[in-house]
Amino acid sequence: MGGSSRTERWQRFLSGHRVGSEPKPVEPRVEKAPEAEVSQDERTPYDVDYDRIVFSSEFRCLHDKTQVFPLSTSDYTRTRLTHSIEASCVGRSLGQLAGLGLKAQGVKVEPSHLGTIVAAACLAHDIGNPPFGHSGEAAIQHWVSQRLAKPGETLAGKPSPFTKVEEWRDLESFEGNAQGFRILNRLQSRERRGGLRYTAATLGAMSKYPRPSVLPGGREANKARVSEKKFGYFQDDHVLALETYRAAGLPEREEGVFSRHPLAFLVEAADDICYAVIDLEDSAKLGLVPTKEACELLDAVLPPEKSTRPPPAHLETRLAQARARVIGVLIQASKHVFLEHVEKMEEGEWEKPLVSVRDDVRAPLDAIKKLTRRKGYESERVLQIESAGFKTLGGLLDMFAQAVVTDTPNREEKKLRQLLPLELFQRPDKPLTSEDIGDALARLSMYQRLLCVTDYISGMTDGFAVALYQRLSGIKLPT
Repeated sequence: MGGSSRTERWQRFLSGHRVGSEPKPVEPRVEKAPEAEVSQDERTPYDVDYDRIVFSSEFRCLHDKTQVFPLSTSDYTRTRLTHSIEASCVGRSLGQLAGLGLKAQGVKVEPSHLGTIVAAACLAHDIGNPPFGHSGEAAIQHWVSQRLAKPGETLAGKPSPFTKVEEWRDLESFEGNAQGFRILNRLQSRERRGGLRYTAATLGAMSKYPRPSVLPGGREANKARVSEKKFGYFQDDHVLALETYRAAGLPEREEGVFSRHPLAFLVEAADDICYAVIDLEDSAKLGLVPTKEACELLDAVLPPEKSTRPPPAHLETRLAQARARVIGVLIQASKHVFLEHVEKMEEGEWEKPLVSVRDDVRAPLDAIKKLTRRKGYESERVLQIESAGFKTLGGLLDMFAQAVVTDTPNREEKKLRQLLPLELFQRPDKPLTSEDIGDALARLSMYQRLLCVTDYISGMTDGFAVALYQRLSGIKLPT
């Protein structure tokens, strides 16, 4: 494909359309690329996206959400907040380097804009994670599978609250990526369509899995396609998802099923680099992995010419230096893979993570991940707290879900309803007319009511979820 046609395609990928601002996406203008536009305060639309994420309460809550080690007593250990900031730094470098490479290929883009888009998407990539990380996702999925029947079926004598299998699957396979899309487009500024109205470019770059929980015809996901491993939006957000991905020019393979945005591969690479390298460093800092062994694993990632310098005598210094050098090597390796295969990404024909392509990168990273999983992720304390997290989230779901799905709440359920913030039930298409939660719930389907509960619980920090469960269970009374 020629440079001119590729430039036009990248104008779509870098769409400045603010999702939700109009019923239909604005068609990109060929004569002036959307990425070249700036707002009156001289920030680009992508700078505005970045700032909106940083100042959001959902982003701040990541300070007390698990990265690897839940409820850590160490000030050193990363949380989802610090992980997201670090991934954003790596993502900005990747985006800028990719932009320079695209310019060298004849594509007219501004490298700094690509850097900002990828950095913003990295900031938001974990914003939908519930308390206790991936274990929290599993806890919600387990609760739904044990408590809620599929449409047309009963479970423990109770009929399904869902009218479509897609609604049940959304919650039975609850996904933090889909919740992140929902937060940015629905739960921030709930009173208006599109929430805070981020650009299609940033939302597209953030979406690793631009597809619904149920694929057309009910077919099984093709796990050979990295974009289909999970799902990226709930049925309740279907219209906004279509607006986003079509405005960003993503190839639509089937109705509602899209190929990834090319920049999503850079966001994924930044995440992969940070969690592989930095989770190992955290494990070493906590004494779960010998520091010398961690250094040796990191040294194995470096090319020979970069590992000939004599290592520092102090192991802590050696570990910090190895971590920094390895991140630099992985950024360059990911950039080269991206630029080598970017035209396939533009066509929607590339389905591999960037860090998985080169043997000299994949093999040592696999060794790092294997050790970190065995000694870090599966350490006794982590497993104990994750098990407690199952009971915490399951218990909260038991309480609040029953309180909102019933139309005849008992005394306890009425009290639980009063604890729920009224804004949970605010929707732009169904504005609240009073402060009565019963009236608010009457406007929503059972599926939407349950989404309000998962919105509430998944938005909690680890510490708040534990404290609330203890108080409502009578284990620990409020002070």
